[in-house]
Amino acid sequence: MKKIMVRRLGVASVAKFIGVIHAIWAFIAGFFVMFGGISAVLTQTDWETFEKIAGTVGVAIASLLVVPLVAFLLGWLYGAIIALIANLFLHTAKGIELDIEEAK
Repeated sequence: MKKIMVRRLGVASVAKFIGVIHAIWAFIAGFFVMFGGISAVLTQTDWETFEKIAGTVGVAIASLLVVPLVAFLLGWLYGAIIALIANLFLHTAKGIELDIEEAK
């Protein structure tokens, strides 16, 4: 078994990783929320056909593009803050020792 010492986390890499995870989850959730939004738009009785089409396209774009983008940005910010705090603890504790075993 090989031992390594982790003394610092890369803030940008942790932030990017957390941001991508948040964006993937938001895309999956947005896919299901999109159907609810589309059904809400289509059941409007006082809207004309063009308004319903525009509303449906707007809901789809917001659910599948805007929500994951915002989730990525918030996840990136969250990941950066967590990495900075973790680096403070790692500096104070002089790192974390990890046991690593190579796969055969």
